[in-house]
Amino acid sequence: MASVSIMRRESATGPRYRVRYRRGGRAYPLVDGGSFPTLREARIRRDVVAGELAAGRDPADALSQSQATRRTFREWAKAYKTSRIDIGEQTLRNMDSHIKRLLPTFGDRDPETISVSDVQEWIGANADLSPSSLRPYLATLRLLLDHAGVEPNPARDKRVKLPRISVAEIEPPTAEQVEAIIANVKPRWRLPLRTLEQTGMRIGELSSLQWKDVDVAGSRFRIRSGKTAAARRWVAVPAWLMVEIQATCPPDDRLPERRVFQGLTADSLHNAMRRACQAAGIPHFHPHDLRHRYASLKLREGVPVTDLAAQLGHSKKSMTLDTYSHVLIDDPAV
Repeated sequence: MASVSIMRRESATGPRYRVRYRRGGRAYPLVDGGSFPTLREARIRRDVVAGELAAGRDPADALSQSQATRRTFREWAKAYKTSRIDIGEQTLRNMDSHIKRLLPTFGDRDPETISVSDVQEWIGANADLSPSSLRPYLATLRLLLDHAGVEPNPARDKRVKLPRISVAEIEPPTAEQVEAIIANVKPRWRLPLRTLEQTGMRIGELSSLQWKDVDVAGSRFRIRSGKTAAARRWVAVPAWLMVEIQATCPPDDRLPERRVFQGLTADSLHNAMRRACQAAGIPHFHPHDLRHRYASLKLREGVPVTDLAAQLGHSKKSMTLDTYSHVLIDDPAV
């Protein structure tokens, strides 16, 4: 005898209700009729299946017609982006980049049809991305499938494997290389680069810095953004450097919301530094390498790890030690 049932299953995003049916007795295979986030939707699907079975028809035919009205992965991706009102501009740009890579493979698919093997094949087809870059792309795919209510989520399956990440040894620029970089960039980029070198700040923190975050008397910057309390902190600034930063803007023009470094973006500073390294004939360094240099030198100078972790915005001092304690700078011009 044909039968149809609803099975409840707990998931990370809440309960899911899966409809299953047989077209006859136990000799017939158990067929999946769909998975739903609410019992009401599952009951509607159950009744549709039951009606088809009672009429002697194959429910798969009716369900395949209804699939045409279901959202594609592309539509779910658009809906997910719209729903993420809690993320910043940079995170949104990163998400756009990830989705652009995912759409050629999954864009026209029903998310429910994506399998573990599909995810693994996508990883293999995108081997031009570095292993460390693939991880955030996979993380975005997981979030999109969660948003679409796919359960179980194939992108979260333990069988999905990513390439191993080979941790490259950190090689910060020497003092001579830093001076060569600053000498070969346009004047507008020299002070931002010097600030990164002297404070260990992240480039995103520097580009978003506003005059309301500048404590001239205390010679420090306030970092207001960050995922952890440690990331939201005060950063010490050398007094001579604070004088140079003050000189870039008259006191009357230092409106609270005005950016300290007007027109500075991560991309613009990356490009400026790349061109400077090329012009100087030295290895290609990134702005973040100046943060590595700062941390490594401070450890060598004997600055307490707790103080250095607070300056860098590390939530644990072990993070500072694990990252920088093995870095040796053979640089007499500290």
